[in-house]
Amino acid sequence: MPPKRLRELEQMPNHSPRPTDRPEHPLRWDEECLRYTSQNKIDFFIGVVRGLGMVSFFALIPISIFVVFYGLFKRGNFEAEFWKFSSWIVPIFFVVFSLFTWGANLIYRLFPKYTAGFQPSPMWELNRRTGMVKVFANSTKKSTDWKVAHELPFHEFDCYLQSSPISQGIAQYNLSLVHYSAEAHVALVGMFGVTSRLDQLAAWDMLQRFMDTSQPLPDSPQWEQFRSLDPTTLEWEKEIARPPRFWRDMEDEAFNQKIVELQDRISAFYFG
Repeated sequence: MPPKRLRELEQMPNHSPRPTDRPEHPLRWDEECLRYTSQNKIDFFIGVVRGLGMVSFFALIPISIFVVFYGLFKRGNFEAEFWKFSSWIVPIFFVVFSLFTWGANLIYRLFPKYTAGFQPSPMWELNRRTGMVKVFANSTKKSTDWKVAHELPFHEFDCYLQSSPISQGIAQYNLSLVHYSAEAHVALVGMFGVTSRLDQLAAWDMLQRFMDTSQPLPDSPQWEQFRSLDPTTLEWEKEIARPPRFWRDMEDEAFNQKIVELQDRISAFYFG
């Protein structure tokens, strides 16, 4: 998350690192816990419609240019009929695909609670304070909202690095936590995505540090506003005199250079 976006979030009305709805929110990332839930079906459907409208709208632009030039430079019965047909059918498609995009955006704006984007309850939670992992029951059903199926210590979970090739044959990786004896599984792919092996190795080390209360929070932009709320991190920052707004006040160019430096350090750490 770039510093510019962090500053934008800070300027939002009623912004606080401890919002009142945080304990009950199904999606959470702060100094106490990482909690995740998936998209709801409504948000997924509206997102597909909006994406289809945007992609189709821009795909029609080169087609329209071809139609115009074909109609201008070709003559004859076939060309005349082609031009007559295309001169009204293409604009109709433009209107339809525009309505897809604008309609979806309007629904998001008018019904933000109805299209919140997430299931009403979490799928899993990693709690730094307690050292426990919660795996929730089916988050798509109201009868099992916030019902905990498993609550087990983090150190009892094994981390698996899973690989799956994309259509071009390139391997992409994601992480899963699996309990050594109970049938408890945490799919971390929703929060950390499918990326390179290097990024997933770094994400696993970050999670281990997050769950270790003897160490400060991982020093990444997403956690900066919560660092003063964690006792271990606060003490550590006083010792090293770390600026409290190290990431948030950084210029974009400096941030991009910092990302390159960190990637080089990660590569050297894992691969030598």
